[in-house]
This record gives sequence, C-alpha cells and structure tokens, in this order.
Amino acid sequence: MTIGVWVLGDQLWAGQSALESCLQQHQQTPVIFIESLVHAGQLPYHLQKLVLVWSAMRHFAAELRSLGWLVTYIQSQDFKTPLVEWIEQYQISELRVMTPTDRPFATLIQKLNLTIQVTFTPNNRFIWSDQEFIDWASGRKRLIMEDFYRQGRKRFNILMSGNQPVGGRWNFDKQNRKPPKGKLTLPEALWFEPDSITQD
Repeated sequence: MTIGVWVLGDQLWAGQSALESCLQQHQQTPVIFIESLVHAGQLPYHLQKLVLVWSAMRHFAAELRSLGWLVTYIQSQDFKTPLVEWIEQYQISELRVMTPTDRPFATLIQKLNLTIQVTFTPNNRFIWSDQEFIDWASGRKRLIMEDFYRQGRKRFNILMSGNQPVGGRWNFDKQNRKPPKGKLTLPEALWFEPDSITQD
C-alpha cells in the first residue's frame, strides 16, 4: 500500500498534518503540488496574489525535495488529470490531504471521484480544532467573538494573571472603534514605484 500526499497552496509548512502523518516514511512517500490554470481562472484572484501563492508552492516543493520527499510539481489545466497520472505512476492506494479550510475546495476534491481512498487529515493550522469549537459553541445562548476570544485567552493562558486578564482589561475595542483624527497619509518610506521592484 502506497500513501501519497497532495499539498494545497495554503498548507505550505512541514508540520501540516498530511505530511506529518507520513513523516516516518517520508523518503518513500510521493507528494504532489498542482497549479491549476482553470481553478485560478474561476476565482477573482489578484494576479500578484496568484504569483505569490504559486511562488510559495514552488519554494516549499523545493524545500521538501531537499529533505528527501518524493516531490512532483505539476502545472496543469485542471487538478484531476495530473492526480490520476501521478496515482498511476506511484501505484498510490490512499491519498492524504489536510482538510481544506475552504469548504468549496473540500467539495471539489470529493467531486474528483478518484478511484482510491481519499483521507482528509485534521487541519492543524489553528489552535482550536473544528470539534473543539463545536463543543464550546454547543448549547450557548449567544455566539459572539468576544466570548470566544475570552475563552481562548483563558484556555491557552495568554496574557492572563490567574483567571483575570493582565492589566485588568480584556481589550480596548471601545477605543479602537473611534474614528482616526486628521488626514491619514502613507509615510514616504512606504511609497515605491513598480519599476523599482527587481527579481533576485
């Protein structure tokens, strides 16, 4: 049985759960990255963001390759064509993907109708898991960010002194809601001309 890992463009770190689940056998674990032109064209991506995401994917793929992973990087019209070819090439029987935070993308993966087992590993990008949030929210009369924020501070002991916030206040939201005074300008040091940006 060969397990393969599909790394998505917003899951680019070695500690993500799909990669971590195969860490012990990483030199025998095929990993795939896919740039899909069709998918990019379906969403209103700013071109600079798209360049940044694909550049980050390419750099992370190179990083994994240097660590001994069997990395395949594909530029394609769609996701399914290269996935099917890669699955056949490496005789993959299980595809692991860290659960996307983007629910439509999780649905997209399911609709690919791959002929092998697809396993979504838990998304570990956040300090609260989905289930932990559901457990916290169950039975509450109100769901507001303030309550969730306070519970998170207590749970992870962030800026807490015993059961109270350091400094005696939870936040400065009321002050932050006040409009800025005067005219806002961008400091000259932050201005740049597009032609001044060069590639290394």
